[in-house]
Amino acid sequence: MNIFKKKLYWMTPILVVVILLILAIAFIPAYNPEPKSVPLAIVNQDSGTSIQDKNVNIGESFTKNIKDNKELSKKVEWIEVDNKKALEQGFKDNEYYGALILDKNLSKHSMSKVQKVAQDGKMKEIQTAMTEKIKNGEIQPEQAQKMQSQNKVEPVKVKQGNVKIIVNEGSSMQGAQLANTLLTTIGDKLNTQISKQGIQTLEKMNIDISPSDIQGLTNPVKIDKNNINSVKSHQANGNLPLLMFTPIWLASLVGSVILFFSFRTSHNITVKSRIIASIGQFGAAFVTAFIGGFGYIYFLTGVLDVTIDHPNRVATYISIAILAFISLILGIMTWLGIKAIPLFMILLFFSLQLIMLPKQMLPKFYQDYMISWNPFRHYAETLRELIFLNHSLELNSTIWMFIAFIIFGGISTLSAAIIRKHNPTRTEVPS
Repeated sequence: MNIFKKKLYWMTPILVVVILLILAIAFIPAYNPEPKSVPLAIVNQDSGTSIQDKNVNIGESFTKNIKDNKELSKKVEWIEVDNKKALEQGFKDNEYYGALILDKNLSKHSMSKVQKVAQDGKMKEIQTAMTEKIKNGEIQPEQAQKMQSQNKVEPVKVKQGNVKIIVNEGSSMQGAQLANTLLTTIGDKLNTQISKQGIQTLEKMNIDISPSDIQGLTNPVKIDKNNINSVKSHQANGNLPLLMFTPIWLASLVGSVILFFSFRTSHNITVKSRIIASIGQFGAAFVTAFIGGFGYIYFLTGVLDVTIDHPNRVATYISIAILAFISLILGIMTWLGIKAIPLFMILLFFSLQLIMLPKQMLPKFYQDYMISWNPFRHYAETLRELIFLNHSLELNSTIWMFIAFIIFGGISTLSAAIIRKHNPTRTEVPS
C-alpha cells in the first residue's frame, strides 16, 4: 500500500488537468480564426474612356470604392502597385496573397456595349425622324441619303473589359484560399457595378433596352483567374512546412537527449577530457544533422513520393536547421538538465498554430508578441519559400538565427565543460 504514500500518486489528476489547460491555451488561435488585414495587391491600369462627353474611369472609381468600404477593410489590406514588374517582385517577396489587375482598356471595353446600344438608339431616332420628314415632304429621299452618308459614324465594337485575378498559392494555403474567395467576390461586384452604371446611363439618355442587349450589359467584364507558385500534387495541399516541422524538432530533441546522456555517462572527470567530449558532441551533432537532413528529404521524395523540386537545396536547409535545434537544446540542457524537456514540448505545442495559420488569421496578441521571436515560424516560412516560391538558399534572417543557435550551443556546452565539475552520482541517467 506504499503507493498511497507517494506524492506523485496524488498529484496525477492535478498534473493531467494542468497539461490539458496548457494545451487548451496553446490551441487558442485555431478555435475561431478570423481573417484580418489580408494583404492583397491592386494594379489599376485603366486609362478611362469618354461617354456623352463625360470622362469615365471605372478602375479609378472602383479602387476608391473598395478601399473606402468599411466592411471590406476589416478583412483586406489593399496594397496599390504601380505596374506588373513591381507586382512580380512583391509576389516573390511574399508581400501579398493575391492581386487584382484592372486592364488599361477596362472602361473602354466594359462600357462598349452601353455605347453600342446608345449609338444604335441614337441612329434609330435619326432614322425615324428622317423617315417622317421624307413622308411629310420636308426633304427629298436623295437629300436624306446624302445627309446619312455625311453623318455616318464608325460603329462601336463591343468587347468585354478584362480583369485578372492572381492568387499566390505557395504563400500560404489558407491565405491563398482567402485571397481567391475575396477577389472572386470583388470581381463579381465589379461586374454588377458596371452593369448597373451602364443601365443607369442608358435610362438617363431615354434609350430603350431590348432583351437581346441585357446579357451584354449584365456581363461586361471577363474575369481571368491565374494561380502562381501553384501547389503541386503530393505536396500535402500546401502544408508541407507544417508536416516537416514536428519530425525535425522531435528528432533534434531525441538526438540532443542522447548526446546529453552520452556526455554525462562518459566519466569525463578532468577539464581537458570534458572539453574533448564537448567538441565530440558537436562533431556528432554535425554528422547527425546532415545524415538526418539528406536522409529525411530523400526518403520523402524517393519512397513517399513527396514532390520537392530542389531536394538538395531543401535537404541542406533541413540539415542546418537540425544542427541549430540540437545546438539550442544542448546549450540549455547542459545547465538545466532533463528538466528542460517539458519546456521544449510546451514550445512545440504553442508554435504549431503559428506555423499552420497565416499571420492575418492569428489573434492580435500572437501577431504582435509571438511571431517576431518564434524560431519555428521563421523556420517554416523559409522552408515554404524554398519549396513553393522557388527561392534560393541564402544568408537570410532565418539562417543567421540558426547560426546564432549553433554559436550559443557551442559556447554554452564548452563553458559548462570548463566551469561545472563532474558529478559522479549521475542522478539524471535513467535507471
